[in-house]
Amino acid sequence: MSRFNRIKGIGFLLVLPVLLSVPAAADPPEESWAVIKIAGVPVGYVFEISERTPDGRVLVTSDSKIILNRLGNKVELATRSKSEETAAGRLLRSETELRASVMSTRTTTIVKPGSLEIESEAGGKTYSRTIPYEGELLGPEGIRRLSLDKLRAVGDAIEYLTLSPESGGLTKGRRTVLAREKIDVEGKSVSTMKVEEILDTTGIAGVSWLDSGGESVKSEMPTPFGLSEMIKTNRASALAAAGGGELPAEMYERSILKTNVRLPRARALDTVRVRLTLREGGPGWPDLNRPGQNVVSQTDTETVLDLQRVPAPRKAGRTASETKAEAEYLRPNEYIQSDLPEIQRIARSVAGGETDAFAAALKLERWVAENMTFDLGIAMAPASELIKNRRGTCVGYATLLATLTRASGIPSRVVLGYVYALGMFGGHAWTEIMVGEDWVPLDAAVVSAGAADPARVSFAASSLESGPLSLTGGPAARLFGGVDIRILAFGLDGSITEVMETGPPWTIDGDAYINPGLGLAWRKPAGFSFSSTDRVWPDATVAALDGPDGARVIFQEMTRPPWKEFSAAAEEAFSGHKVSGRARAIKLGACSGLRKDGSEEAVAVCDNAPDVWIFIARGKNASALLSEALEGFRSAGR
Repeated sequence: MSRFNRIKGIGFLLVLPVLLSVPAAADPPEESWAVIKIAGVPVGYVFEISERTPDGRVLVTSDSKIILNRLGNKVELATRSKSEETAAGRLLRSETELRASVMSTRTTTIVKPGSLEIESEAGGKTYSRTIPYEGELLGPEGIRRLSLDKLRAVGDAIEYLTLSPESGGLTKGRRTVLAREKIDVEGKSVSTMKVEEILDTTGIAGVSWLDSGGESVKSEMPTPFGLSEMIKTNRASALAAAGGGELPAEMYERSILKTNVRLPRARALDTVRVRLTLREGGPGWPDLNRPGQNVVSQTDTETVLDLQRVPAPRKAGRTASETKAEAEYLRPNEYIQSDLPEIQRIARSVAGGETDAFAAALKLERWVAENMTFDLGIAMAPASELIKNRRGTCVGYATLLATLTRASGIPSRVVLGYVYALGMFGGHAWTEIMVGEDWVPLDAAVVSAGAADPARVSFAASSLESGPLSLTGGPAARLFGGVDIRILAFGLDGSITEVMETGPPWTIDGDAYINPGLGLAWRKPAGFSFSSTDRVWPDATVAALDGPDGARVIFQEMTRPPWKEFSAAAEEAFSGHKVSGRARAIKLGACSGLRKDGSEEAVAVCDNAPDVWIFIARGKNASALLSEALEGFRSAGR
C-alpha cells in the first residue's frame, strides 16, 4: 500500500510532500527501496521493511531522507516511523521520529479503545495528550488489505481512518481507481492499478500505482517546486540519491511571486489590496478571512483581499484566563516548549517587569530579532534547539517568539502565508498573540513598528500541538506554488494609491528609470545604461547604472528595525565598503542622508524610514560619479 508522509521545510517556503510505499507483510521480513525525485532530480530515498511476528502482528518500519541544496545551503529532512498492527490490519501502536534541523522530535501513539494516547518528546522534554476517536483505525497493512479487497474496477473507491504520524493525530483517507496500466519498474513491465489518494490532513491529491500485491511501485504528488515522485528501485540506486540534489533555479522561482509594483516603505503601510489567482484551476480556497485580512470578493479562481494593519490593542494583563479555547495556545508542546527553564528565564529577563501583554510581546519580538540568525539549512526546529543555537528560518523566528510569549502567559500561535519583501511575495511564517479577544500579528523576522504590517497574506495558523502538519497541511498549504498575487492598491500615510492593471513595475522613458510604486525617477548620466532592474529578494538592488571602464552605481533598498537609529543603519551600510572618514550630511529631494567617499568607492545612505536607500558608486573618481548619479535622482519622499 502507500501512505502520505508530508515532510516540511520552510525558509522562504520549502514544502515537500512525499508518497512512501509500504510493502505487503511477509515472513521472512521483506525489504523495499525507492528513490525520491523532485522535478526529475533525485533528492533522497525510502527504505522500508515489513515482518510478521509469531503471534501474527504486522510490523512495518520506514526510513526516508531528503537532501536539497538551495541558495548555498544544505537542507536535510529525515523521518523514521514504525507501526504495529493486528493480523487483520488494525493499528495498535505507532512511533515516528522527524528531523528537520539538528534535533529530532519523537512521537509515540498507543491505540486504545476509543482514544489515542500520544506522547511527544523533543530536547529531553516529554508532552502527553489524549485524542478520542470512533470507528476502525487501520495501519499500513490494513489499508493494503482493504485496497486488495475492494478496489478492482475503474471508479471503485474506499475510505478509511488511519494515523497521520507527522500531525500526531487522525486522518481520513480516500482511494479511487483511475485506470489499469502497465508501467516499467526496474526494467520490467508491471501490471498496476492506478489510484488517486487524498488524506484530509494534506488535502493534496496524489497518485499511486499498485501492483498485484497492493504494494506501491510508483507514487506522484505535486509540490511548489515541481512533481515529487517515489519510484521503486534497488538498494544501490536508492542510496545513490542520498547525496541529495540541486533543483533547477526555475523550480525555486515558482515559490517566489514577483510583484507588479514595488511597494514603498512596505513595513509602514496601512493597507494593501491584492488579487489572488489560482494557477491551472487550482485546489480551491481555504477560509481567508483572518486577523487583518478580509475577503472582498471570491470566485472559483480569484479572490480579492483587503489587508489592514491590526491596530495596537488596548492594555490588557499578561496572564490570560485559560478557557477551553485558549488552553491549546497557552500550554507547552514539543515545538512550543514554553516550560523550559531557559525559555522562562529569558522571558522574565526581557519582559518580566512589563504588565501590559502587547508591550511585553513587543519586547520579546525585539529580543528574538536581535538574537536569532537566519539559516536556510534549518527547516523546522523545537524551541529547545532554537534557544540553544539561535539559528533558523522564519519558522524558527516565529516558533521562538510564540514560545517566549506563551511563557509570559500570552496565548500564541504560528501563522503560515506570504510576505512582501523587495519586489516579491515569498513563503513566510510569523507569530500571532491573543490580547483580550483579538489575535494580533507580530513578526520577529520581518519587523514593523507595533503589529506586523499588512503586506502579507495569511493562509493558516496552528498552536503546533499536533505537529508541523497541523500548520502546513490541508487546503491552505496547497496555495503555495499554486497561486499568483497581484497588488491592486496600497495605503500609506492616510493616502490610497491605485495600481495600474497593466504594465511592468517600472519603465524606462528615454534617459530616465521611473518606478511609480516607489515614487521616484532616476535620470542616467551620458554614456551610462540601466541594468539590474528586475532583482528581487534576497538581492536588495532596485536598479543600477553601468558606464564605461567598469564604472557602476547601484541603488539598493533595505529596511531597518524600528528601534535602530538612522545613523546606526548608515554606519552599517558604510561598513564593508572602501570608504572612510566622517560622514557628511546630504539632501536627496525630500530624503535626508549621509555620505562617505573613498578613491575607489563612494556611498550615500538616505533615510526613507523605515526604509534605507543606499547608493554605491564604483570606478575611477567614484566621488564625482556618485555626485553625478545623485543629481539625476528624484523622489516624492514621504
